[in-house]
Amino acid sequence: MTVMDLSDNTFKRLAEHMSDMVALHDPDGCYRWVSPSVKRILGYSPDELIGTSPYKLFHPDDMEAIAKNTHEPAVDGEGNILIRYRIRRSDGEYIWFETLTQPILNDDGEVVELHTSSRDVTRQHQLEEALAANEALYRAGLDSLEEGVVVHGADGEIIAHNPQALTILGLTSEELLDRVPRDPRWHAVYPDGTPFPAEQHPAMVSLRTGEPCSHVLMGVHNPKWQERRWISINSQPTHIYYQADAERAAVVVSFEDVTDRLNRENQLKLWSTVYQASGEAIVIVDVKGAIQDVNESFTRVVKADKSCWIGKPIADITQSTRSDGKFDSTIWPALNKEGIWRGELWLRDSDGGVQPSWAAMTRVQQELSDDILYTLILSDFSERSRREEQLKHHAGHDYLTGLPNRVLLNDRFDVALKTAGRLQTTFACLYLDLDGFKPVNDQHGHAVGDLVLQQVAKRISDVVRSMDTVSRIGGDEFVILIFGLENEADYTATAERISRSINQPMTVEGTAVTVGASIGVALYPKHGLTQAALIAASDSAMYVAKRQSYSVSSADSDSQPLN
Repeated sequence: MTVMDLSDNTFKRLAEHMSDMVALHDPDGCYRWVSPSVKRILGYSPDELIGTSPYKLFHPDDMEAIAKNTHEPAVDGEGNILIRYRIRRSDGEYIWFETLTQPILNDDGEVVELHTSSRDVTRQHQLEEALAANEALYRAGLDSLEEGVVVHGADGEIIAHNPQALTILGLTSEELLDRVPRDPRWHAVYPDGTPFPAEQHPAMVSLRTGEPCSHVLMGVHNPKWQERRWISINSQPTHIYYQADAERAAVVVSFEDVTDRLNRENQLKLWSTVYQASGEAIVIVDVKGAIQDVNESFTRVVKADKSCWIGKPIADITQSTRSDGKFDSTIWPALNKEGIWRGELWLRDSDGGVQPSWAAMTRVQQELSDDILYTLILSDFSERSRREEQLKHHAGHDYLTGLPNRVLLNDRFDVALKTAGRLQTTFACLYLDLDGFKPVNDQHGHAVGDLVLQQVAKRISDVVRSMDTVSRIGGDEFVILIFGLENEADYTATAERISRSINQPMTVEGTAVTVGASIGVALYPKHGLTQAALIAASDSAMYVAKRQSYSVSSADSDSQPLN
């Protein structure tokens, strides 16, 4: 099929059946030519307007803005000027118009005419006002003048298009003309990713049913793109004839690229979900310090409904120290200078309680206005401290018995050596190894063995004082530091009490179990001046006790049984 160039007359007839009113103006604004669609849109015939000034039809409150923001810049050569205003129909009623103005230049670059394309957006304007609080719906209600338009013939083939259609679809005119929705090159999908059948394309639906389609969302892919784009499509059956031998236009389809809008909406939904589901309390504050919004975690922390806090000053419920620190004097200066503040805040709840929180407050400049908001994120400082203490405890203690491990034992040993050296005192290092523990593991299993170790740890701790240190260094081996006794006999007596306590039968998981202990005793400074020396001396003494069936043995070279 041969596609002929569209004549001026054809475009006039096409414009008559579309929603836009097209006009040419003298530089002073007077109508020079008006499309026939003006009769349907404003109720005037083209002849009634040609030679007149549109300022006679503008709403008095809009005239200054039209002149300043549209007419004057266009006369100076500025193009692509979009404005919304009110214009009077022939029946006296004002409707909302959206007009795109372009200057037309001669060969010398002088503006000789102004071209305007206008449409009735009264319904869209009413919708925008009703949905102004919801940006996503507001944007969906806009009817952009930069939409793509294609004309389909009776068999579905594209027979005409406007330049914006090529821009949105990423195609050339040769690539777009003669294509049909069933062409596999479309690669069209629904929002859920399933294929979009050709027969469900709005153009084909309108051809089949004679009914219009509105705002049909379709994902399209072009090999030139890295990702799919989304377009919102409207279709309208029509009857436009070109020349006698030309194909009849059956459906006019208009569409706009809404990919960016959908991405923003999805991003907003994502952040809204994060905001509401966050375990941290989040507060939105305006530039005057008034609370604009809070999430669920905040209401849980302060023990009151959201409505109780909206509009209240943030300073009423927070302070920078527990006693007399003022929110305004410490935080706002930092925000004004750096745009961010971090530190500790004390948060007051509805019961009058005060609790510490780690806070981060950030200034946020709104994208579409000059308004500034602040986000305040509050973390539970007490919970954070508790977790830090737990981590610190786990790092220095045995996971099974809760006793100090080698790491903490090293610290305690270092303190003991320095204190004893400074005060010229003594302390004892006891190395303890269980006797008969392996058969318990072999006969009853490691679960019972673990419970035995826990009971042994408790029995040792019950014998010594809180100032002493009992540590498990691995398996069934323990090291005990005893402080402040008067002589060696007192230290060995303590070791003997530990041995007797461990020797007592115990019942674990209904099973009677008996274990013993071999203990080696080394004294500072008699048997060593360093941790390594004292550990080695007490370990050697413990092996002497084990070989000779002693309960307790001293680190003296001529060790004798001490029990």
